[in-house]
Amino acid sequence: MNPQIPAKVADAVATMLRKFGTRFAFGIPGNDVLETVRACEERDIEFVLGKSEPSCAFMADAVYQLTGSPALLVAALGPGISNAMSGIAGAMQERSAVLVLSGEMGTANMGIYNHQVFDHVALARPLTKYAEQLNPKRAAQQVAKALDIALAYPAGPVLLNVPADHNRAEAASEDDYRPARVAATALAPDEAVRLGKLIAAARRPLLLAGRGALLGQAPAALRALVEAWQLPFFCSYKAKGIIAEQHPLCLGSVGLSPLVDAENMKLVREADLILMVGFDPIELRDAWLDAWPEAQAVMSLDWGPLHHRIFPEGERAYGHLPGMLAQLMPEAKADKAASWGRARLQQLKDAVAHIVRARAPARGISPAALFAAVSAQATEDWIMSVDVGAHRILANHVIRCHTPGQLLQSNGLGCMGYAVPAAIGAQLVHPDKPVVAMLGDGCMLMTQGELAVAAERNLPIVVVVLNDASLSLIKLKQAKMNLAPKAGGSLPYSSTDFVSPRFDIIAQGFGARGVRVDNITSFDQALREAVASRRFSVIDAAVDPSEYWEQM
Repeated sequence: MNPQIPAKVADAVATMLRKFGTRFAFGIPGNDVLETVRACEERDIEFVLGKSEPSCAFMADAVYQLTGSPALLVAALGPGISNAMSGIAGAMQERSAVLVLSGEMGTANMGIYNHQVFDHVALARPLTKYAEQLNPKRAAQQVAKALDIALAYPAGPVLLNVPADHNRAEAASEDDYRPARVAATALAPDEAVRLGKLIAAARRPLLLAGRGALLGQAPAALRALVEAWQLPFFCSYKAKGIIAEQHPLCLGSVGLSPLVDAENMKLVREADLILMVGFDPIELRDAWLDAWPEAQAVMSLDWGPLHHRIFPEGERAYGHLPGMLAQLMPEAKADKAASWGRARLQQLKDAVAHIVRARAPARGISPAALFAAVSAQATEDWIMSVDVGAHRILANHVIRCHTPGQLLQSNGLGCMGYAVPAAIGAQLVHPDKPVVAMLGDGCMLMTQGELAVAAERNLPIVVVVLNDASLSLIKLKQAKMNLAPKAGGSLPYSSTDFVSPRFDIIAQGFGARGVRVDNITSFDQALREAVASRRFSVIDAAVDPSEYWEQM
């Protein structure tokens, strides 16, 4: 930036974002946000031109999930911000700190001019933690406030609406605002002793780890606690890998599969103490409503309250989660898995493995076999993303993660079209790591424009499309509800079946390496070659969805 030119409001905003650690901005600009883009680029905040606004929000979400620093979504006025709303709602329910800067017409025309005009702030308020007009006289201060709110637990999106003339206005001279510093808080010593005695007295304690336990140093503290007490544990889908899922005390994931959760809930009902760590019910299906009675012994540890009544939370402690976990370490190593009976724990694992086993497909590839192949190849340095549908539920019970947050997904709002944008965000954050996106053909049709972003930036992501020419999860639910397909339609189920294209050929049009496979041996080889090639690749895998009927 030329020091002779006075700083503009856009510069003050971008400077504050950089102080909070923002490295990436995503969007599709209109003329009303060009100053924002310029100011970001001059401060080493890389602007990424997406192909749809929801996808830009999903990219920002993934960046926050992987870095813990807020990402920026730049939305043009009118259709730009309205298109972005599903992605912003996603960030709200995925607990992701995203600052949305929406453009607006100049103030001189307000109240009269009406082309592409509506109230952006009113639209955003139900879907954000904070939404306001930007005060150009206190721009840096207000951005710091908005980011404080975005990062406060649970994290979420915030929006500042910026008229174009305010963005171009000269910035006021302001104090040097910086991210808030929050002192770590711990349990009172007598409370730590009391809660520790509750764990010690339990014969069948069960730990449930959720998204909140991924933050900061909590994963290491959680592993130390689990191993010291030998606590068997479940994790939510987003918390997969918080402790490597190969760990003998890991019982797998909970959340969305009716059949798997039926087995898991049997164990939950046998527990005499449920210890929840950052366990957020926003990830769970409605079968978890009133999952246990008020009389059940429960202990909830988290960074802060989530204010829900989905199920009883029992004893609650909020504060610095790693510190609180360290305070609950036993004086001497215990073996709660033994008091459970290791045979009982293995019985559960065997029951779940039987549910999600690969079946012999009538045609194409078993989805379970596909995910087992992914799991077998995945190493600690891989980052994976998975989209929404029957394939995602299955993937969460077949793929075993090695590291915290290794499998990115939309499991709060559950937005289709998430996996490819998330993979792009992940590859931008970690350019040297293998990144693999897994999604159904319906999801790919929603988001295939973002393949252009991967091609333009030479990102070596590997996209695996499970191609079955159907919205399989909805088709399954349709069948279970005895809703017959429409008579006379050209497709078997006209509301859920469609003609799916050859995504390998489409990928080649974007300059990617495209491969079509229809058996598990070919898929295993194609995935291995694609990851090793470090080239942008799309694998179009023809799958047989029939096994979903037995797995869901």
